Amino acid sequence: MKPIGEILKSKRERLGMTLLDMEKRIRIKREYISMLEKNEFDQLPNPDYAVGFIRKYAESVNLNADKLIEEHQSELPVHKMTAKEAKKSLKTPDVQENQKLLPLFRLILLVSAVCTLLWIVSVYLFPHPRQWHAATINPSRDVAIEPKKEAQKSDKKKEKEEPAKKEEKTRVSYKSFDGATLSYTVKTKEPVVIRVTSKTPTWLQLRSDDRSENYRNVNDRTLKIGKGARTVTLIAGSTADLTVYCNGEKAEVPTSADALITRTYQFNISK
Repeated sequence: MKPIGEILKSKRERLGMTLLDMEKRIRIKREYISMLEKNEFDQLPNPDYAVGFIRKYAESVNLNADKLIEEHQSELPVHKMTAKEAKKSLKTPDVQENQKLLPLFRLILLVSAVCTLLWIVSVYLFPHPRQWHAATINPSRDVAIEPKKEAQKSDKKKEKEEPAKKEEKTRVSYKSFDGATLSYTVKTKEPVVIRVTSKTPTWLQLRSDDRSENYRNVNDRTLKIGKGARTVTLIAGSTADLTVYCNGEKAEVPTSADALITRTYQFNISK
């Protein structure tokens, strides 16, 4: 009996078909067709493909594929077990039994977790009643509990204590405006400090009992006055956008003097 590959090749040649014709017809590469015709099944990418290729080849040349494969079974490669099949066959009964028990273990863990969660929720939503006190067991004893003397003393002490009034260190009061000079009275026990702020640079002239100074392009200037000064005169010009502070207290300006570009501030200081 001729080998199965030779039978296929003879039939192809009798039909006048080339390897290229067969490749186009059954859509199998020529080199694989040549391996089939030479019975070189082990040279295929996967010898397990041999039976399927032979069946397709035989049917394309009008041969009985089932009969041909059955008669030449001894020539065909033995089926190789796949990795998946080998893994499945190696599973022992114990392993399979453990796999069956695994869902049961998961169910038990899930039920335990749910029960724990419900217990925690119940503790927070339904707290236990407070414990009774010993004083309520036998009210006939009528034991009076006296308040601690120290607590009573501390309460009385708190009632007597009153927050100390905050003493004003400096008080600046607007006195008058005669159309040219703004007058203020300053009562303070601290050294006098004059601060001038202006969005537009301005010039300043300061006169006090002990000095006279001039300043230019002032936006923010702090001027310290001597301790013995009783009268301080400050002249500012070039802007109406001016704010003057005496020891942190703002010198209020009446509406009639708001538009003055040149202002004269006179502070009369008393201790």
